[in-house]
Amino acid sequence: MPVRQPAASGTKPLNVYAPVAGLPILPRMSRSPTADLAPLIKLLQAGVPPVRAATELSRVLAIWTEELKDDGEQLQERLSSLAEQMTTGIEEMYVGITEASDKGKPTLRRILATHEAVLDGVRKAQGAG
Repeated sequence: MPVRQPAASGTKPLNVYAPVAGLPILPRMSRSPTADLAPLIKLLQAGVPPVRAATELSRVLAIWTEELKDDGEQLQERLSSLAEQMTTGIEEMYVGITEASDKGKPTLRRILATHEAVLDGVRKAQGAG
C-alpha cells in the first residue's frame, strides 16, 4: 500500500492516486497556451482526420477551462487569438491549394478540412464561454 506524505502546513493533501485505473493524479504545472497547443499543432501539420484534431482541441479546451475557470475574459482572449490564427492559416492554405500541383491538392485539402474543423470547434467554444 502506498505511503502518503503529510501535507505542508496550511495546504490540502494531494490525491496522488486516481480513482480510475490506478493512474496518479499529479498537480498540473502552469504551462503556456503555446505549450498546451503544441500537440494540436503537430496533428494539424500531419493532416490527421478532423475528428482526431477535434478530440485534441477538446483536451486543450478542457485544460484552459479548468485553468481559467475564474477568468472568463482571459479564456475568451485565448480563444479569440486561436481563432484568428486558424483563420489566417486557412486563408493562406486556400492560396496554397490554388497554386499547388494537382498531385499535392488532395493532401492540402485534407489538411484544410482538419483546420476548418478545429476552427469550428474554437468558434463553438467561444459561443459557449
